Amino acid sequence: MARKKRKPAKIRARMRAASVSLLPGYVDDIEWRSLLDELGPGDVREPQWRIHDQTHLELAIDHPLNSGKHRTEWECYYFFPRSFRIDKEAYPRARFYGDQQTYVRFALQQKTFQELTEKDLPELERVLKSANTEKKLAELKLFASTLRTSLFVARRTLQEMLEAELDQSPDASETADIEAASLALASGCKVFLAEFRTLLSAQEFDEGMQIAARLTDEAISRNVETVFATLSLSLRQYGEESLAAQVAKVAVDEARYRRAESLDEVGSATAERREIEHLEFRRGVLKKFTESQLWLRAKPMEAGKLTLQVLYALAASVAMSFAVVMAAYHGPQDRNAFGDLWTWAAIVILAYAGKDRIKSTLQQVFSRWVAKRYPQRKFKLQPREHQDKKAPIVGYVDENTHYPSTHKLPKDVLEVRNSSRSHEVEQRARPEQVLFHHRIATLDGEAARAIDNRFVALTEIVRLDFSNILAHTDDPKRRIVFADPDDAHIYSAMAPRVYNVSIVYRCKRGDETSPWKRIRVVVSRKGIKRIEPVV
Repeated sequence: MARKKRKPAKIRARMRAASVSLLPGYVDDIEWRSLLDELGPGDVREPQWRIHDQTHLELAIDHPLNSGKHRTEWECYYFFPRSFRIDKEAYPRARFYGDQQTYVRFALQQKTFQELTEKDLPELERVLKSANTEKKLAELKLFASTLRTSLFVARRTLQEMLEAELDQSPDASETADIEAASLALASGCKVFLAEFRTLLSAQEFDEGMQIAARLTDEAISRNVETVFATLSLSLRQYGEESLAAQVAKVAVDEARYRRAESLDEVGSATAERREIEHLEFRRGVLKKFTESQLWLRAKPMEAGKLTLQVLYALAASVAMSFAVVMAAYHGPQDRNAFGDLWTWAAIVILAYAGKDRIKSTLQQVFSRWVAKRYPQRKFKLQPREHQDKKAPIVGYVDENTHYPSTHKLPKDVLEVRNSSRSHEVEQRARPEQVLFHHRIATLDGEAARAIDNRFVALTEIVRLDFSNILAHTDDPKRRIVFADPDDAHIYSAMAPRVYNVSIVYRCKRGDETSPWKRIRVVVSRKGIKRIEPVV
């Protein structure tokens, strides 16, 4: 089987250092947490783009929860082909906001099995012995979420090591590192699971907590099974059959454990479609249960509403004052004079018309003034588990979007957008419509840590539905004809019809400077094909 392309030495060195961090007792002078602590304080990932499904583009932004209040500013320019008919009439900002879904959750610090066993399990035991049922339930959920995060980061890093190290002639020491890391992960997991289940069995729970404990145990078991099964398949793909079998045993043991404990259904080689469907459904249920403690709700607020209403009232007062003054000033001296009465009535009508126009004009002026100084949408972030009005406020998110003219775009944005073009004439050949999306997240680190000091960051996930955006694209395939200059024959073929959507963006945290970056999203009428970074 052909090996994958070898990565640069710098990346391989980083991966090798990360592999050692998985191994308690393997190399003493390496900090284990260097692998798992992706979201530690002051260390957050760059914004990540990915394809969620065929029609949804997904963006993940990490916000560090430093002490005090701080903000993260997100600026993003979408360059759509003009043929998409994306403009303020055909695709107003209300539709853009409707096509956009935002999810916000706390990020936990990733830990090793040794930390989970030596530090987190004693803390879990202390809370489970308390009389506070809500706190016990929350602690079980957070514990399961911490383990899940750590497991998946460990598995992903081992996968990256395999891709980086295993080429046509892998170094023996590199292969040994991967083997030692995989086995250490497996042995650490076994020790942890035994300690965790011993702790649960020693507790005296009421009926509700018994159900919660069983759900937590099942969620942890399924996560362990998934991680080690996936790792086993990767090892087998690269020819490590013996190591793959040892790693797979952890996944098999967990499936057998759940069957013995009657923790819902397990997979089978003879499973029917409905049974497989249930496994996925169950996975989703358990994930929602254990991670419910991490999610926040974004409660919408009407920014500038009170200010706008006050200004509208002022506009009405000014307009009415004009009408009253006009009517009083030109009022008839002799009310019995029929001619003067009609003159006065005409003046009143004209004054009312002027009042109406003054009011409308002032409202438009005030509306534009408020729009420049207040966000179009504003949300306050609060934990989902707190349903009362006194729920702590973790932060606020302000959001705006509009269609700027191309010639008014910042110079550095245009430079990044045109970096792949050889001449400005190409802009005329491929005209584009620009949509600007701007978000400012102002977070209160102290408020977040008051909820739980283990929260180290917020992760904001934004999904944009391309269904409406692609409504005016051509058929995904078109038959074309061409001449072959070599054999002098005419041929026809079905050609895929794709479009490029360029996205120029940057994320500024606090006062730091951040460069503009660019990606290219390749789409067709059927949906999103791929994402290509542009450097």
